[in-house]
Amino acid sequence: MSKVEIRDLRKTYDGLEVIHGIDIDIADGEFVSLVGPSGCGKSTLLRMIAGLEEVASGQIIIGDRVINDVAPKDRDIAMVFQNYALYPHMTVRQNLGFALKQRRLPRDEINERVNGAAGILGLAEYLDRKPRALSGGQRQRVAMGRAIVRNPTVFLFDEPLSNLDAKLRVLMRSELKELHQRLSTTTVYVTHDQIEAMTLSDKIVVMNGGHIEQVGTPLDLYDNPKSLFVAAFIGSPQMNFLEGVMTDNGSLRLPDLSELPLGRQIATAGAEVTVGLRPEHLFLTESGWPAEAVVIEPTGSETQITARASGKTFRILVRGRTEVKPGQSITLGFDPQHLHVFSTAIGKRAS
Repeated sequence: MSKVEIRDLRKTYDGLEVIHGIDIDIADGEFVSLVGPSGCGKSTLLRMIAGLEEVASGQIIIGDRVINDVAPKDRDIAMVFQNYALYPHMTVRQNLGFALKQRRLPRDEINERVNGAAGILGLAEYLDRKPRALSGGQRQRVAMGRAIVRNPTVFLFDEPLSNLDAKLRVLMRSELKELHQRLSTTTVYVTHDQIEAMTLSDKIVVMNGGHIEQVGTPLDLYDNPKSLFVAAFIGSPQMNFLEGVMTDNGSLRLPDLSELPLGRQIATAGAEVTVGLRPEHLFLTESGWPAEAVVIEPTGSETQITARASGKTFRILVRGRTEVKPGQSITLGFDPQHLHVFSTAIGKRAS
């Protein structure tokens, strides 16, 4: 196991900089997820750590060693890709032991490591099968097992669950969490799925356009997003937003010139702000903000309501079930303490 430090890291393609001076500290044994939309640079950053992409400037440090010029095979890392990259003509046992055989380890040690990984991942009964005889989840376990047998100081995962169906992704997510708890190996995990990042990670790095927007624990990012980008990206269903101008009486003047009382003075009068409210912090009430229910989505334990108010669409998360029907007039309430306030001009948190 080892800590990972990234210092002022930059990457260019044909003279165009795509990673802009990134700094990240990953503690020994920590599980860190890199999240962000497609093209934000998260996979490029992971490949730079792996040695599959050259560094334009800056440093990548694993333990106490700068590895910028170290060959990928000598970085003591193991990478798991989304496409499994298994050898189809080899059995599971042969796939798991291939890298160890290439390193000319003793046969007894190879067998011990392979059997150990197979036991951890529930693959013992499949060791003599070939990949084509396995399910998608079993193939992903083999890919992870191939990394485990190497006993690396750092695991790198590049969207490893993206090819699995939704039910299997949830199962594999739990298995990955348990695996990390058991092995405590420093892990860097790339995903576009913020639910994966929230449930798996000790820390999340939110990236946007080759920059870091925010770094923090999952709940810190959820409760205290520092920008509109992070507020919109973290959380499912997504945070609701309202743009307006603050009045001197604690209300938000909306584009249709109506005023929404906020219950507290969130900014100076005349300030252009964007107010965010998470769906679970909006609730149905007998008197409040008038709205119209548009779509009702019951999931059993909770109900998601899509409603329209002041020309905007909102998502409300109701615990349990509701008698509300599409087209019905409803009124919404909220706790002023749960408001997230951002400067509309610069997209940064105001309060």
